[in-house]
Amino acid sequence: MNRMSTASLRLNSPWLALLLSAVILVTSITLTVMASSGQAGVGAPLPDAIGLSSLAPGFRGPQHCAECHPSEFYDWSGTTHAKASFDPIFREFLHEAQEPGECFACHATGYNAVTGQFVMAGVTCEACHGPYRDSHPGQSMEMAASDELCGSCHTSTLIEWEASLHGQAGIACVACHAVHTQKTHVAASADALCAGCHEQSTRDAMHLAHKGENIRCISCHLSRPEDQAAQAVSGHAVTGHSFAVSSDVCADCHEDQP
Repeated sequence: MNRMSTASLRLNSPWLALLLSAVILVTSITLTVMASSGQAGVGAPLPDAIGLSSLAPGFRGPQHCAECHPSEFYDWSGTTHAKASFDPIFREFLHEAQEPGECFACHATGYNAVTGQFVMAGVTCEACHGPYRDSHPGQSMEMAASDELCGSCHTSTLIEWEASLHGQAGIACVACHAVHTQKTHVAASADALCAGCHEQSTRDAMHLAHKGENIRCISCHLSRPEDQAAQAVSGHAVTGHSFAVSSDVCADCHEDQP
């Protein structure tokens, strides 16, 4: 047996991607059917999803993408995007929503406001890249890199970013965020991501003093209030993407100083 490394299997094995794809697809459809009958999840039943045998025209599902893009599929498969339809907090708020179907405009793929159906549970490849094109791979799929696309679901984040110096300078979402893993390109908690552009700032006296106390950039510049589920549902959660440091953040550590 070949002694293939975990990284090699992760990136190069189409069989691993296909296996993961099958598991996600079967789980997605099974949970959707169970939820529709009230057997799974929290809150109101999900609207009926169109099964694999009757996907809406053009849609093929993530398992089709995985055949040629196994590493991208693998990166996506464990994200909150992949699990968006079945997140427990989402299901709880879905139960209380006056128009629950509209929630699936962001929490599912291929939602149709007229029929109340969606093509596939979760935010899959085609939610961002568009339905599969028969001309692909000869012609590229839609490149999902626009800030407006991200902001169509992450509304408060987009509003904050547009008002920030990052937004004004055109530092787009994908400059910091890897689209398939949903993580930043470099671990933000290690400060290297910020220092890539703000190296001089991170070396001034104030930033060095905070660094000496093991206080990272995101502790102050991406601070956000806790327990914002209700605000997130309404699109008004504070996500920290203005990157401004509020006086409340300073007071958390310096409350005894004038």
